[in-house]
Amino acid sequence: MMNINQPVINYKKDDDYETPKYIWQMICQEKFISKDKKLYDPFYCRGNTASVMEELGYDCIHRDEDFFENHQRHDYDIIISNPPFSMKKKVFDELKKIDKPFIMIVPIPTIMKKYFMDNYKDEDITIIIPPKRMQFMKNGIQLNSCSFDCVFVCYDMGFNDNMIYL
Repeated sequence: MMNINQPVINYKKDDDYETPKYIWQMICQEKFISKDKKLYDPFYCRGNTASVMEELGYDCIHRDEDFFENHQRHDYDIIISNPPFSMKKKVFDELKKIDKPFIMIVPIPTIMKKYFMDNYKDEDITIIIPPKRMQFMKNGIQLNSCSFDCVFVCYDMGFNDNMIYL
């Protein structure tokens, strides 16, 4: 029996899944990202990242604009995002061209993709593994149905280890 107070969600394959605050809290710690670094989250969704980052003590650029057309217009130190999964190859190809530190939330199989290995096999990559499966939000509603595991892929962040378990 359906609870009439619970919103009905029509699930479909798309890229409109948001990162909840608890996931950002895992990575937005002084031991990973200095508070004096300016962050840039280029993938907008509902636009909540900037306020979450501000709550966590970070300055973050987060605008509803095309990353591929606008990233060069901003002054930032680190790109941090949960990129649209359908565009991962294009995103990682562009990140390689930009050549700035980044932290991306991606499904684990991403690091085994040819495009990823071709671009980053000899680079300063650290994989940060969360303590449990990340669960994302859809239309502002916290979901608990993610069927795959994600990690934080970090590039040129100056970490001593190639793999960190949270």
